[in-house]
Amino acid sequence: MSSATSERPERAEQSSAVSDLRTLFDEVDRKKRGYLTERELSKALVNGDYTLFDAHTVRLMMKMFDRDGDGAIYFAEFGQLWKYLHEWRLVFNKFDTSNNDSISLDEFSRALAAFGYTLSTSCVQFMFNAGSKLNRQGERQMAFDMFVQSCISIKSITDTFKKYDTDRDGFITMAFEDFLIETTKLH
Repeated sequence: MSSATSERPERAEQSSAVSDLRTLFDEVDRKKRGYLTERELSKALVNGDYTLFDAHTVRLMMKMFDRDGDGAIYFAEFGQLWKYLHEWRLVFNKFDTSNNDSISLDEFSRALAAFGYTLSTSCVQFMFNAGSKLNRQGERQMAFDMFVQSCISIKSITDTFKKYDTDRDGFITMAFEDFLIETTKLH
């Protein structure tokens, strides 16, 4: 079998995936403008349990993938967003060791440790509680969208902190106005 022949099924799969993505895009682009607003994007983004993404997570995705800042996600940007979320889904699945399509506190703690964060138990608990909800059994669980949102937020905060931690000792001193500006940028 030639290499060209062996590549055809992969190309067909890619073509089918692009076609499926185009179909989804067109379904939520109800006004057929060729782009998605934040509201329309929110209809395309669902968790594994078919619940819609948290509104803040949708805003975060808009901010990250609306490259020209016009408040619209065009198909190319949507494709990049979809690929990004697919990569996050692989990470999420790796840490969802219970395979229940949610992250427990222990799983969240292991994920943060794997990402290189050495945080106190109380800090991890606080961050987990901020992004999790009680399930039917009364246990706190974090859905996919909130896992992504939490991880992106932690990374953004870390990057901001590192700008001011020039000696890398884990402590910073900053003026209150600088603090206000930096925290406002994070939202």
